[in-house]
Amino acid sequence: MVSRNKPYFEYYCRVVAILPSRSLSRVSRKVQARFLGDEGGVTRLSYPTTTVQTNKNIPFYLTTIGLFILLKFGYTLADNDNLIFLLKPTDKIVGLLMGSNSVYFSDKGYYHDNLNILIEKSCSGFNFLLLCFCMLSFLFLKYTNKTISKFLSIPVALIASYLLTIFVNASRIFASIIIQQQANNILSDRPHLILHEIVGVITNLTFLIIIYIVSEKFLTNKYQNAKLT
Repeated sequence: MVSRNKPYFEYYCRVVAILPSRSLSRVSRKVQARFLGDEGGVTRLSYPTTTVQTNKNIPFYLTTIGLFILLKFGYTLADNDNLIFLLKPTDKIVGLLMGSNSVYFSDKGYYHDNLNILIEKSCSGFNFLLLCFCMLSFLFLKYTNKTISKFLSIPVALIASYLLTIFVNASRIFASIIIQQQANNILSDRPHLILHEIVGVITNLTFLIIIYIVSEKFLTNKYQNAKLT
């Protein structure tokens, strides 16, 4: 709305800057209320399209949250066989990085004998997948205007989150193995488990922040370029 009336809006701002508020007519006050906010006599821009955009996104936000709850509930009922789509590629990458071969047991997961580690349900990265999915879905919806793009945002965010989860989860396990190998001689079993949890939290949180910053910057630049064209 503001961009289509930009010449008139700029002229109006100059007039408002010169004339006292008492000299403004009722018509001009309506226009002022439409384009400007009033905070202690200081004018500021308002963006009515932001509210409209948010309202359009509400059904998609609710859909994303609904999928999050549904998938989270499904995870509580899942076993290693149900999470093989996450466990198998993660195990392959870890095996390549560590030069290790694994054996799969349905009730236990992927066991690496030479590393003495087990990659199972709790190591699948499913919770990271859900968090990344919600974050990317909300970001994509924020920077899309077309309805078809909004519909595509959710499946695209899910696919992107899956690929990122495989990479991040394999990196987390690899880092955890290296750190624990170095700490084997100085830590007892209890601090050893705590160290494993700390490495997981730091790794996942760091990657989530990086993914958010990079995605936000990319989408912002893309949105600005689209407006210019």
